[in-house]
Amino acid sequence: MTAMPEQHDVVDVLTADHHAVRALFEGYRATTDPGQRRQLVDRMTVEVVRHSVAEETYLYPTVRKALPNGDRIADEEIEELTEAERILSELDAVDPRDRRFDPLVRDLMDVVSMHIRGEEDLVFPELRERLTPEERMMLGLRVGEAAAAAQGVPPVSPEGPGPGRTLADRVRERLTGRTR
Repeated sequence: MTAMPEQHDVVDVLTADHHAVRALFEGYRATTDPGQRRQLVDRMTVEVVRHSVAEETYLYPTVRKALPNGDRIADEEIEELTEAERILSELDAVDPRDRRFDPLVRDLMDVVSMHIRGEEDLVFPELRERLTPEERMMLGLRVGEAAAAAQGVPPVSPEGPGPGRTLADRVRERLTGRTR
């Protein structure tokens, strides 16, 4: 028997995702160990890509319909997530001891932090105002299902990464059946 994901308001679910990513950022800042930094960036990759796929699939179609200027807002948020995934893919090929690694992580933190601020300051308050609690719960359930699907994605696939396949590619592929 498969357990059902818990039902929560989509705003609460996505805010919890934001807290989890911020905690990974803090963990990264707190260590200088290259191995730990690689592990943290790999966890960031899984979390950010999972979050991106869930939002692209469930949140942004709703934003487009429910919010004034919804198309513009969704497009801007998706653009930020695309940039975050681009940086994550670049990080996948860089050794944590390489001088390029820390600046890339800082770029990632900046882009993701901007995305989080946009959602928490603009999108989430509008969703709370314009959607019923039931609609927000249904969206939260869908986003929770996406989180469950991402569980157990290994940083390195058994057959190796494959030509041009990054961890971000593998997570997106597992969740959607396709890469970006």
